Amino acid sequence: MNNARNIEPDLRLKAAQLNVEMGDWVHGLAPWQVISHMTFAWEASIWSAQRCYEKFMRTEMRGVSYFYALEQNPGRDGYHVHALWCDCKNMRRTEIWDKWFHRYGRARIESVNNRDDVADYCAKYVTKENTWWGVNLLGQRHPVFKQFKLE
Repeated sequence: MNNARNIEPDLRLKAAQLNVEMGDWVHGLAPWQVISHMTFAWEASIWSAQRCYEKFMRTEMRGVSYFYALEQNPGRDGYHVHALWCDCKNMRRTEIWDKWFHRYGRARIESVNNRDDVADYCAKYVTKENTWWGVNLLGQRHPVFKQFKLE
């Protein structure tokens, strides 16, 4: 259901502006290469989903920076993950899918084609009500290193 019709007209503009600003911010974090949508076979709580996803990224996707949103399942209790990844060009999406599937549940892993993919991702998943999100930028992607200059 589209909740936009239940929002006051002037607040619709603010909501749209928030979507654009969030999309710009997330896009500026890293050159995202992959978007993934990952589910759990059980009704994972928000904390269980966070713990499992971050453990998977730490153990199976070492060296990959990521931004993710945990969204409530529409048809049942629990949460699922939508994520953006970068620094993963040498990884095979089919192998990642297989590891996730055997451990947690279904997944869809696709290439990011352009900036609009990131903006659409943010508008659709990140700015929703009751969505929790997190980011982990590694190495040179970490904000501390963006300000650091050797002279």
